[in-house]
Amino acid sequence: MRLHKLGLSVLVAVTLQAQPYELGRGYRVDDMLNVGGYFSSEFEMQSSQETIRLDDVAVMAYGDVDPMLSYLAEFESVGFYSKNISNGNETGDRKFHIERLYGDLWLSDAYNIRFGKQITPIGYWNKEPINVLRDSTSDPLYSKLLFPKFLTGIDINGFVPGMEATRYHLFGQNNRDFDQGYINIPNTHFFGLSVEKEISNDWAAGGSIGEYIAASGNQRTRYVQSNVKYDDTTWQVMSEALIAKSTYAQDADDYTLSGYAQGMYRYTQQHAFIARAEHFKDHHTQYEDNIAIFGYSYRPLYPVSLKGEYQWHSQHDENRALFSFSVLF
Repeated sequence: MRLHKLGLSVLVAVTLQAQPYELGRGYRVDDMLNVGGYFSSEFEMQSSQETIRLDDVAVMAYGDVDPMLSYLAEFESVGFYSKNISNGNETGDRKFHIERLYGDLWLSDAYNIRFGKQITPIGYWNKEPINVLRDSTSDPLYSKLLFPKFLTGIDINGFVPGMEATRYHLFGQNNRDFDQGYINIPNTHFFGLSVEKEISNDWAAGGSIGEYIAASGNQRTRYVQSNVKYDDTTWQVMSEALIAKSTYAQDADDYTLSGYAQGMYRYTQQHAFIARAEHFKDHHTQYEDNIAIFGYSYRPLYPVSLKGEYQWHSQHDENRALFSFSVLF
C-alpha cells in the first residue's frame, strides 16, 4: 500500500510540474525527463478467421542529463490482448519487456557512442520500430527474419570525416540481450557496419555488412545488405535487400535472400496510398514467399494513424486483410 501511494504521489508531482501536454510528444517535466508512450490495435481477416488485437502497449521516458549525455527507456507489451472472433478464444500477455534502454554520449559530429539495448542500425525499416510512425500496418519479412532487430551492446556512430553527408554505425555485442524473451533472434555475438549517404534532398542510399551467432542451433550467419530511398514529400519509394549465408551445426551452408520495394503516394498531408512487393527465400528450410500489398493510410493528426491493407501471398493460405489504429502519446 505504501508503494502504491508513493507511486501515485510521484505521478501527481510529475503531472503538476509538466509543461502543457502535446499529443505525440508526451509530458515534458524538464530537460531531463519526458514521459510518453503508444499503443497499436489491429483487426485481421484471414480465410474464415477474424482476430482483433491490442497488439503493442508501450511506455517510455527520455531526456538530456547534460549537453553530452542523453538517454531513452522504453518498455513494451506485445500481444497485450487478442480475441479470435470466430471461436471466441481470448489470449494475452501483459508482461512488459525492455524494448530499448540506452544512453547516448555525444562527443563530436564524427564520433558518438550509444550504449545499452537499442535498435540495430540497419537500413530504413528497422530503425522505425513504432507502428504509428510507419505507413503500413505490416512489416516486410525482410525486417523480421534475417538479422537481430535489437542490439544489446555499443554503437559507435557519426559522420565520416571528409565524406559529405555520409553517416556510419559500427556496432557490436558479445553478450546476451537484456531481455531474451523480447528479441527476434536471440544471440550472444553480433557485429556489423552500416553506412548511409544523403545523395541529395530527395535521394539517399546505403548498405550494411555483419555477422551474428544465434543462441540456439549454433547458427553463424554473415550478411550483406543494401538500401535506397527517394522522397520528394509527395512520392516516396524505398527498397531494401539482404543476402545471408548461414553455417549450421552440421557444417552445412545455405543462403537466404529477401527484399522489398515500397512506393507511397501522399494524396494530401493526411491521406496516402501504399504498395509493396516482397520476396523471401530460405534455402535451408525451403520456405519461399512472394507478397504483394496494397494499402491506405489516414492521419487526422501525425501521432494518430488509421491504416488498412490487403496482402496477396504465393503461399495462398496466408492471404489476409489487416486494419490498425495506433496512437503516439
